[in-house]
Amino acid sequence: MSDRDGLRRAMVEHMMAAGTLRTPQWVQAFATVPRHLFLPRFFRQTPDHTGWQAIGESDPDWPRTVYTDATWVTQLDNDPTRWDTAARTGRPARGVPTSSSTAPGLMALMLEALDIDDGHTVLEIGTGTGYNAALLSHRLGARLVTTVEVDPTVAEAARLALLACGYTPTRVVGDGAAGHADGAPYDRIIATCSTATIPPAWAAQVRPGGLVLTNLHRDLGGGALVLLRRDDDGQLDGRFLADYGAFMPVRCDPPADAEQRLTAALTTVDDDVATKPTSIDADALDHPDFGMLAALRLPGVTSLWFEPDTGPQRWLLADDGSWACVEQTTRTVRQHGARRLWHDLERLHQRWRDAGQPPRHRFGLSVTDSGIHRFWLDDAGSTWWTGTPAVIRRR
Repeated sequence: MSDRDGLRRAMVEHMMAAGTLRTPQWVQAFATVPRHLFLPRFFRQTPDHTGWQAIGESDPDWPRTVYTDATWVTQLDNDPTRWDTAARTGRPARGVPTSSSTAPGLMALMLEALDIDDGHTVLEIGTGTGYNAALLSHRLGARLVTTVEVDPTVAEAARLALLACGYTPTRVVGDGAAGHADGAPYDRIIATCSTATIPPAWAAQVRPGGLVLTNLHRDLGGGALVLLRRDDDGQLDGRFLADYGAFMPVRCDPPADAEQRLTAALTTVDDDVATKPTSIDADALDHPDFGMLAALRLPGVTSLWFEPDTGPQRWLLADDGSWACVEQTTRTVRQHGARRLWHDLERLHQRWRDAGQPPRHRFGLSVTDSGIHRFWLDDAGSTWWTGTPAVIRRR
């Protein structure tokens, strides 16, 4: 057994011990598919989190790093040349991650949740390195797997890696939000990227009784993984998973620039700003369950910490210029703009507390054939709020 085989076996044993990898078919897939062929080069964040170090096959710790249960960034700013430049100069690159190889533990968790059976057809949105498509191909046979990638350069690298492993799934270069109608209907759709709303094409292309698994993107984070089943009328219904899972957003739903919004907020004339005490801590958004709920309820809002001489501040920054600033030391809040963001958050927090602080997996989502998204607690009749795609995706 080679060193890489031993590292792969250790990774599988780690995931089994963690409970993310359970069924024999997926154990065999992860034990067989060589992740290192899909990660010949990638970025690792520098210890001070200010840049990205280029890691490749010539690095002595490359094999062990590949087979850790971690997500590795493979592209910055949609620019395929950034890794070469960082490797050549030896200097860390700067930029925003735009493609990655997901942590195997999260991949296993999602694949297990899909409840795939022999003969199922699967549409994967977001080919990335091709590693997930290889796992699906090993489990089902490549002819039953279709994978879509928007970036031609990323798609070509995935094609070569898949071929090196002997897998030839149907590959499509295009917008993942459009799915791939030529192969529909599918038994399962899995997205390894995130979308603000469920694209209508996915509901149309999954068969009645079929499942859709994706991460709902919000600038506040939240890691909302939702598993939806399609009914005969084209509606999707399901619950959020108990586990956190986050992916890079599709390119039609780009993330907000929090620092740019903060710069604008700091120049705001505060003639309508009043300082008031807050009923919740500045770190309320960091709670694993309430944080997901808050992110879903406040689309178009981002957050960051800022530390002037007066002490730590948490800012909420909306797409319309509204903002809220919470002073962690004094537990006071200032707000500006048409939306009183922190008041909205306090009301939501009180409602969540009144409901007994339910965990994330008790919340669910229904998506009508007209695209209305309805969020509920415990059963589909207990609606907490609804939203249209236009409102949810606003920036």
